[in-house]
This record gives sequence, C-alpha cells and structure tokens, in this order.
Amino acid sequence: MQKKALIDYSEELLEYFEKNNIKIFDYSERKNLKRIGQGGYAVVYSVILEGKNYALKSLNNNLDFDHNQFRQFKHELKLLYTVNHHPNIVKFYGVSTVLQLATDGSLRDYLQNKQQDGIYKIPWTEIVQIAKDITLGLQHLHNNKIIHRDLHSKNVLINDGSALISDFGISKQLNSTTVSSSNSGGMPAYTEPLYYIHGSNAVRDQKSDIYSLGVLFWELTSGVPPFNGSSDWAIIINNILHNKREKTIENTPLHYANLYKCCWSTEPNLRPALDKILIELDELSAEPVEFIINNINNQQIPQSDSFSSCTDSVSTVNSSENQNIRSVEQR
Repeated sequence: MQKKALIDYSEELLEYFEKNNIKIFDYSERKNLKRIGQGGYAVVYSVILEGKNYALKSLNNNLDFDHNQFRQFKHELKLLYTVNHHPNIVKFYGVSTVLQLATDGSLRDYLQNKQQDGIYKIPWTEIVQIAKDITLGLQHLHNNKIIHRDLHSKNVLINDGSALISDFGISKQLNSTTVSSSNSGGMPAYTEPLYYIHGSNAVRDQKSDIYSLGVLFWELTSGVPPFNGSSDWAIIINNILHNKREKTIENTPLHYANLYKCCWSTEPNLRPALDKILIELDELSAEPVEFIINNINNQQIPQSDSFSSCTDSVSTVNSSENQNIRSVEQR
C-alpha cells in the first residue's frame, strides 16, 4: 500500500479537526519555545501559546503513513479527546499537537530528583498518593474501553504534585479491531510475560495494564526503573519469563508489597481489579511508615516469586469484566 508523508494529509487532517471540534493553534504566535524531551517519533517542547504554558509535540518530518496507518493516527487523536477530562490523564488541548505541560516532568525524572548521594528517600504518603493517581487515571481509560499497553514511568507525568498518564502512542480501544500504529509490546520490564510467551496470539486487555501498574508501584519504593542493572532486553525478558521480579525494598509495608506482587503475577486472573486496588491503597495510607529509603548503589538481584498470597490478599479481577470486553491484537 502506497505511503505518503504526513504533510500530504494536511487538508484531510484540517477537515478532521474541524469535524471533531479539535482546537487549532496558530504556531506562528508561539513564544519561549524550549526543547524538553524527545521520543522515537517526536520532539517535545514547552511553549507559550495564547498566553498559557503548554507542551508541544512536534512530529518528525520523515513520518509517512499508508491509508490504514493514517486512519489509526486520527484514531489516536480521537482517543486523546475521549479521555481528556480527568485529573489523572494528561490533557490534549489541540494541534499542533498541544498537550498539558507537566511542571515536574516524567515520574522517572521526579523519582530521580529524590536521590541524593546514592540514597533515594520518599514520604510514604506521597507513594500512596501517586499510586492512587495512576490507578484512577488507568481506571478512567478502562471505563472508556481503552487499554494503554505501554504504561511505564516515562509515560506518567507529575504536574503540581499530581500524577498524569500520558502518551497513548500504542493505546487501543478495547472494542476496536483496528491495528495499532505500533507493533511494539512496550518496555520489556513493564510488559506482562504472556506477551512474550504467546507473541502475536497474546490477548492484551485491562489486566495487561495492571501488570505494568504493579511494576510502577514497586518503582515508587525503589526510585529506579525495574531491572536497572541490565540494559539487555533479552536478559530482562528471560527473568520475567522465569517468574523473577525485583526484590522488595526494605521497610515497605507488607500489604503494599503483596499488592504489587499480585499485580505483576504471571497469571492474569490473579491480578486485582482496579477498584479493589483503590480500596487497598486507601487502607495502606494509614500504615505507620514515614519514609521509604533505598540505597540505589546496592544493585537489586531479581528473585523468584510464587505469587501464592494473591488469592488471599486482594480480590482478583471479576471474570464478568472480561466477558463484556475483549481485545485481540492483530500483528
């Protein structure tokens, strides 16, 4: 199928934006343009437009699309607008593409800024609040029949103390059969084992995101990404497939550790539903812990996990939730 550069779709895009009431910003009126990040297909800037601060995502000039890929690109923009009005989802204000600007950057950057002389220190109350924010944002996506599929600490932003879920580059509506614009499974350390076991036959649903959520919960206590001692994706995937996970950080409340271990269980049916996770987090906020402290110079050695406590510690995902909605990836 013939491909065209994104700019060649300009007229069709403008019609689509007008039809869906997507605001079009006048790029020529930009002020204080500053580069703040870069991904695989775009550069992100902070910018002032119409007197307000925004994040501007500038797509690479060499992007090209065939008809189906362009249709999916428009679909992704529509997804952003669908979930636009929630305090824990990054807001999409319009094009070119103009997003909500997060004051403290990504969650990964935010946690790294809490490290001093190799020691990571974070208040327990802050861990619980960030965990709640991410869970609430994910719940909003799932309630709108959207799975994220690439949830990790670079796709969670911190804005004025609140966590916002961002980057729906490979997200997908649960009831859609449209092929995603990316065939990637996401970052290996945050991706559930069944994706690597079954490959193209893997079914990705809400429970796939809950696996990633569990990894994020652990990262909040450690201050570093999972399997931080290895840059070899094959080693990380091999650890995951052999039920090896990160060790619990000292002084982590037992019920919190049990919660994220159930979330990252190899068996999807042992992963708790989001409403149950929120209940558990509310109860955990009363734990008599002031800070979680981790010496990040002590390299963590992954350990085997049996997930044996999951059926008792938290309620699992109701089977009815997954009977109502199914998502099968086509690759």
